[in-house]
Amino acid sequence: MKKEIKEDLVRNAKWKHKEPTLLIFLYFLLRYPSFRKLIDYRLSKMNLWGGVFRIFTWPTTLYYNLYITSNTKIAGGAILEHAFSTIINAKSIGKNFHVYHNVTVGWANGGVPVIGDNVVICAGAMVIGDVTIGDDVVIGANAVVIKDVPSHSVVVGVPARVVKTRMSQTEEWHSVNCH
Repeated sequence: MKKEIKEDLVRNAKWKHKEPTLLIFLYFLLRYPSFRKLIDYRLSKMNLWGGVFRIFTWPTTLYYNLYITSNTKIAGGAILEHAFSTIINAKSIGKNFHVYHNVTVGWANGGVPVIGDNVVICAGAMVIGDVTIGDDVVIGANAVVIKDVPSHSVVVGVPARVVKTRMSQTEEWHSVNCH
């Protein structure tokens, strides 16, 4: 779990144009409730000493309206940006997950999602049910994902549909004919 905390710090620091130092880690803990909640989630997965260190995060995250289920596995490099009113309940979430506020990732029709690496879920979106989200996916604001999403896709709408694709993360996005 220490590895994931370090990856979270490095990615959040890069995102905020800071160096990932202990001082920046403490600054993020004090300044950003979403980061504090992420670290609290990480510490809850650790042995006894992780539980002891939760004393620095748990009281201040108790009333923050961000819920991550204990059975969800989140790989390192996560950014929870303004993740107020957000519920995260998934089988697994890959590296470099980025989620905004008012997002629901959760249970429907007997299952929960599996989310790949480098996925961004924008504000108000819902990813529900036994669906698989591939790697390098952007889920647009207020989209409702109820079917699998292939890797290297941008999805929008209710229900969500693919509007852009690419072959790899290094390529530009190309629009999909939506007719």
